[in-house]
Amino acid sequence: MSRNEKVSVVVLGAGENLKKTLITTILGKDLSKKRGQKKKKIYESDTYKFIFIPDLNTDCDIKKVFDENPNPDVSLLVVEDGLSVQEVWEQIEKLQTTTGKPTEDFTVLLPLNYEDTDSFPKSYTMEQFFSELRRLAEERYQPNKRPADHHESDMCPGMSQYLVASGGRHGGENSTEPNKSLKTGKHSGAKLNLVLLGMAGTGKSASGNTILGRKQFDSKPASYKVTTECQEAETETGSTLVRVIDTPDIFDEIDEQIKKEHVRRCIDLCQNEPSVYLLVMHVSRFTDGERNILKKLEEAFGRNVREQTIILFTRGDDLRRENMSLDEFLHKCQPDLQGIVKRCGYRCVVFENGVSRPGQVENLMQTVKEMLPK
Repeated sequence: MSRNEKVSVVVLGAGENLKKTLITTILGKDLSKKRGQKKKKIYESDTYKFIFIPDLNTDCDIKKVFDENPNPDVSLLVVEDGLSVQEVWEQIEKLQTTTGKPTEDFTVLLPLNYEDTDSFPKSYTMEQFFSELRRLAEERYQPNKRPADHHESDMCPGMSQYLVASGGRHGGENSTEPNKSLKTGKHSGAKLNLVLLGMAGTGKSASGNTILGRKQFDSKPASYKVTTECQEAETETGSTLVRVIDTPDIFDEIDEQIKKEHVRRCIDLCQNEPSVYLLVMHVSRFTDGERNILKKLEEAFGRNVREQTIILFTRGDDLRRENMSLDEFLHKCQPDLQGIVKRCGYRCVVFENGVSRPGQVENLMQTVKEMLPK
């Protein structure tokens, strides 16, 4: 197969909405206006080609699709919530009869909280499927191709973190950028900066205290900005010495000179070690000021900052009370917030600050570890 071919995915399944949501999430294109069409549809970008089949009752169309595309990269059966293992197997066997392909050629995309995950030859969660698409897409790129030559919107979510950084500065004479980046800095595995960024009231200081495992930064409910200067504190996680940097709100309408001083101080603290930026957002509140927060982030820290950013959602207890997982929240949240999540490579964690929740800091550090150069 040519390395320049698109990653091809045949999308199958009884339900239409979930399949279109999947394609929309990856390609960033609104497919809602295509409802009701019976024949197969092709949606594609520079990197991906999705062959969408509306339902499983169009046997002739399905056979024709596989006659025309005998060896797609993925033959994906999207499983709607509520189906039993037996019902899913009935769909797989029907596809085998129609196409003549063996059952192990079909990949099953499982809904959230599906219990029988080991009942099929090959199955993915949504996150695992995104990772597989990233892997397949990487194989299509020429090894010496720079990511600047590709359109990021055409990549699978998070693809940019797997490619070599293209370098360069954000335009503008006042633009600044940390000296050490995750992609170009030499990382010993011993030291790391975690920089807490976000608007006032989102829980930056409280999240810093959670990471440190102690109350170091002043954190309390208030109608004014509690943090007014950059602060730092250190902790050891495993074999890594982590410096946690708490920052004041640099995204609000404040004096430009004061903002520059905060950014300069933050960059000075990050000079000698790799840095990961934690964009802290309240899970139950998305404000107008946060709609263009990534633009402000890039203006402050340079255009590559998104590749070093994890979104840290606070107030995870709000999700727990609604019996909602983080994945479910991300599928249902506002489109503007979904866009921010996508542009940050779908790197997200959720914290419940103020309580001892086993595993949440470990989950954050695992996400950080996956971003670090190997």
